[in-house]
Amino acid sequence: MEIGPLTTRAVLTVKEDDSLRDAAIGMVERGVGSAVVVVDGKPAGIITDRDTVRAVAQGADGSDRKVGEYLSRKLMTAPATMQVCEAARVMREKGFRHLVVVDDSGALVGVFSMRDLVVGLLQEIQATAPAPA
Repeated sequence: MEIGPLTTRAVLTVKEDDSLRDAAIGMVERGVGSAVVVVDGKPAGIITDRDTVRAVAQGADGSDRKVGEYLSRKLMTAPATMQVCEAARVMREKGFRHLVVVDDSGALVGVFSMRDLVVGLLQEIQATAPAPA
């Protein structure tokens, strides 16, 4: 099964010069764990709820600090055609909870999260399970 149909397409996007507080508020309001920084229509980074918590725990004032200061620069992108099991492997090996899904031109398509992964794995299990007798 490909990750494309499971990918969340209503992605929260932010700018590098947005405040950390605004990014955190956006994540809470949308019920998501990440926001993608887009530059010239293409993903340039991702900031997660963990990044914002870490910043605050280290004494950052979320109103004064910018997203760009805490951005996860190790952005992992994936094509929508990536298989669910491959996405699981990549996420486990790299320690990511989100993969930014892009099209062939590198433009943002959506975010594939741990939640999407669980849904996909359950669907694969159900599809391969023997029919009840």
